[in-house]
Amino acid sequence: MAIAALIVAGAVSVGWLSSLEVQLLVFAFLTLLFIIFTRPLTVRLFRTTDTVSNVNALIGQHGIATTDIEPLHFGQVKVNGEIWTAFSGENIEEGNRIMVTGIDGVKLQVVNAIEYTDKD
Repeated sequence: MAIAALIVAGAVSVGWLSSLEVQLLVFAFLTLLFIIFTRPLTVRLFRTTDTVSNVNALIGQHGIATTDIEPLHFGQVKVNGEIWTAFSGENIEEGNRIMVTGIDGVKLQVVNAIEYTDKD
């Protein structure tokens, strides 16, 4: 739309387009033309094939345990601002940093992230 507006503005400044109706028609035509011909190019340029979406995108993310999590007992964690039910094979205390290692249905499998972070 910006390119179409610049072309119309240039044509008006040179004197090729005088009436407002013609300017709007040329602008609409150029905008439609640019959308039709540039959309496939931009989709092809910005398409990524390895995009992980939905819940699987949570694997590897870090969060905070909002309740204690014990083996064989569910707890809750906060990941990316959302509260999730979680389970773990180890004891995780409330407030500990966690890392999501898997997903089982709507529950996150987590571990203590302290063991997986680089210590300076």
